[in-house]
Amino acid sequence: MYGIPAGSKYHITVTDPVKQGEGVGAHISYKVATKTALPTFRSQHCEVIRRFRDFSWLQARLKSQYRGIIIPPLPEKNVVEKYKWNNDAIESRRAALQVFINRVAVHPALQDSPDLQLFLEASETEFAIESSRVMAGMESQPVAAGKKTVAGAVSFLRSLSSGATSLVGKAAGTHGIGSSMGMGGSSSSSSEEDEDPEYLRLRAYMYELEGHLAELHRQASRLVRHQHSMGSAIAEFGASMAALGRYEDQSVSESFARVGEKAETISKVCETTSEELARSFEAPLKEFSRAIKSAKRVMADRSSALVAHNRARGEVESRRVRLAKLRGTPGIQEMKIAEAERDLNEAQRNAEQTKATYELIVRRMGPEMERFQKERAQEMSWVLRDFVMVEGKMAAESAHLWRSLVPGLADIEQ
Repeated sequence: MYGIPAGSKYHITVTDPVKQGEGVGAHISYKVATKTALPTFRSQHCEVIRRFRDFSWLQARLKSQYRGIIIPPLPEKNVVEKYKWNNDAIESRRAALQVFINRVAVHPALQDSPDLQLFLEASETEFAIESSRVMAGMESQPVAAGKKTVAGAVSFLRSLSSGATSLVGKAAGTHGIGSSMGMGGSSSSSSEEDEDPEYLRLRAYMYELEGHLAELHRQASRLVRHQHSMGSAIAEFGASMAALGRYEDQSVSESFARVGEKAETISKVCETTSEELARSFEAPLKEFSRAIKSAKRVMADRSSALVAHNRARGEVESRRVRLAKLRGTPGIQEMKIAEAERDLNEAQRNAEQTKATYELIVRRMGPEMERFQKERAQEMSWVLRDFVMVEGKMAAESAHLWRSLVPGLADIEQ
């Protein structure tokens, strides 16, 4: 399978798609079978039933737990398409889900995730209970940390307006913010000229690559459709030749019949080629395009982390100014000063936390982007190799079948 390096700790297959229910509540279930020698698993062979939303849960968990890591993409979920499910669409999604789960399983940062193990070995009941518990915990976190004052909101708006211009360039830098932005001081120049040139080139490359991959996938889809249409056209051509031959003398009629038979065989070669191209060329290109979007989301997350840190720094400055004013006001109550000091300390802790989050993303992104580029370059070479081999095989088989008719047609001339 493309995209699955050798030496994985797991051997995972997604098989047996089965439609469950009807109408709005209909969904496809899959059997996820795992073989592994990892001692943390209860068994070396696990089989569980999962549906698309379970895969989606795992992806969401990995995104929240591994910021700065490019989480493998899932196939798109189209609500309208579920009413038009056919065997090809179901198989396409099954194959894409298998690629997704195996990419997670071989990723150096994700393969030991407790959430992955839960997904792979927990029974349906266990998984439903545990995943609901985990999600409830995730949703409660913002509530516990979400107590914001009116002053904080005002400070946020002020810092957002002053920092918006700097975010595009600063968010893409490869260096941490500790050296360029002190916790209480002013930031260094935020123009893109001050950012790391290598990362800026990488960012531009990723955005351009997305467009080129999307166009290549579009053309690959056209090629697959064309190949299928060619098979149908050759089959119809062969049937017409055979029909015409019935009105000719015997020798010519037999030749027309042979052409019709070969055309039917060649049409099947074209259809087989179309299926192979869809599986080994079109599908990987589509998955590559989704992967680029995942990489861009990591970049966007880094920008969000920097926004949060800039906002936190603005809050520190705002509360520091407020405390200084209170201290300089004669007759001010000590209680108000103590409250302002607590607010400043809270803001400083938040700023330190947002700084640590941002720098964690920065540290992870360096090796992650390098791994991502290397992996995609290797896999693209495999995909192109498979494309050439499939097309070459079809051309050779078609040429052989057509050439086999030449001796018989030469006899007619004599």
